[in-house]
Amino acid sequence: MLGFFLRVVPLWLWGFRGCSRDECSYKVLARRIMDGEGLTPHEHWLWAPGYPYLLAAFGHFDSVYRVKRLQVALGLATAVLVYLLAKRVLGRSAGRWAVFLMALHPTLAFYTGTLWSETVYAFLLTGAAVAMLWAREGQGSRALVPGALLGLCVLFRGVATYMAPIFAIALLWPGPGSWREALRARWRHVAILLATVALVVAPYSRSASEQYGGFIVSDASLGQVMYVGNNDFPLTTYEYGNGVLSNRTWTFYYAKGRPHCDHDLSAAEWNRCEVRNGVAWIRDNPGRFLARIPQRLAQLLNPNTFLTRHMRTGKWLGMPWWLKEGLSVLVVLFSLLVVLGGTVGAWARARGAYGALAVGIVVYHLVVVSSLFGLSRFRAPLEPLWIVFLAGLLADPRGTWEALREAPARAVGATLALAALVPLMLWYLSAGFPMLYG
Repeated sequence: MLGFFLRVVPLWLWGFRGCSRDECSYKVLARRIMDGEGLTPHEHWLWAPGYPYLLAAFGHFDSVYRVKRLQVALGLATAVLVYLLAKRVLGRSAGRWAVFLMALHPTLAFYTGTLWSETVYAFLLTGAAVAMLWAREGQGSRALVPGALLGLCVLFRGVATYMAPIFAIALLWPGPGSWREALRARWRHVAILLATVALVVAPYSRSASEQYGGFIVSDASLGQVMYVGNNDFPLTTYEYGNGVLSNRTWTFYYAKGRPHCDHDLSAAEWNRCEVRNGVAWIRDNPGRFLARIPQRLAQLLNPNTFLTRHMRTGKWLGMPWWLKEGLSVLVVLFSLLVVLGGTVGAWARARGAYGALAVGIVVYHLVVVSSLFGLSRFRAPLEPLWIVFLAGLLADPRGTWEALREAPARAVGATLALAALVPLMLWYLSAGFPMLYG
């Protein structure tokens, strides 16, 4: 009930209509789909199809903004899924903490009222994790469920394309027995999972590949991300206080970098061209590439989220100043709690199939972001998986301490992780509070 209240009342009071940057792009894509054009390249690259088609479906019946009602339901459903995960992995008390944290999480609540895909993607990813644990306990046919959900993840966000091996490893992760025994018991699960992912993605992949001049899985946006993240202009982002929020400023930045590839190329060819140019830039500037890795990770771990940006840029007219300031502080506190507390909990309690899955997914995203481009928005769908470990820490702090004390290597790992995470999270802390710097 608390989670429902925190998601519905802000929508009722401040509306959250209109759009900002990628939200506007999603609306444009949805309108083209509604006009019978299908999913078309936008600003020269091809987006993943899932969310634009979902918006178009709501637009056909009423308004794209009605998707927010679905997202409120999916946000609450994700909280239930996180409860099931925490209860299953760490016990009932951890489950209660997990659902409480999900209900109160200000940034996850915020995304349900936007036209970004974070809420839907978080639901699909968390659902796939729950389904993976369920599939391990039964016949191979059960793997159809996590396979289908993971396939939908790919259709909603291209970065999910390469997560199938992580799910396969988690499915195979041995229990009391050996890897050989686990492989003998669940190789069919893995085969069915991978086949299902392929079957879910293949129809769109085939259609897009034929239409846009080259092989496409679900999107062709890597080239644009490579252009923004590996170029001669300074590394920037769309966050409030440390990013570029206007097209005019972006034009100024772009003028300092290499030119885009020929816009007459097909979406697939344009994407490949931009990727080649990005790889060439990395090869010619290895020092600058490596030096940017901490900054990219700091962008991902920025404790001020897009909720802060919306409040600070006046998107919610009528919100009193004290509420804006209070929410800005709460956003930072939740970010620090989830990332730092979840990391300590993961080092202490990440075991078995779920530990392998959650840690694998988070590490995979860290690697991707460190090579390309960071945003706090990319972190949001991962936080439900990490809240499971935070819930374990809060439910049993003494047990967490004992687990670390009994495993010195894990205690050292947790210490080193915190030593790296704290400065990265503090890097852009002041950006959310303009009174601190000007």
